[in-house]
Amino acid sequence: MNKRASIKFFGDVYGTGYRFFIKQKAIELGLKGYCRLNDAEQIEVEVEGSEKALNEFLLFVQKGVSPQADSNSFSLELYDELKGYVRMESDIV
Repeated sequence: MNKRASIKFFGDVYGTGYRFFIKQKAIELGLKGYCRLNDAEQIEVEVEGSEKALNEFLLFVQKGVSPQADSNSFSLELYDELKGYVRMESDIV
């Protein structure tokens, strides 16, 4: 069964590599969605895919996405409804 997760990272998000590491891990796991810095200066992530891949991604998030970050504060919401993303996009290269 496929699921979707919406995650927002708070605090130390500049110069930490979060978006790079998140995009790479999502692609590695076959997840689709996006990762970007929003207007509130939070990193906003939405990914969807198999429940197994999503669970592995969430473990990655819980352990700490970036060794350069001083904090790992985030909020998480899970959904059964999918949005039909076709690739993993980011506002960085």
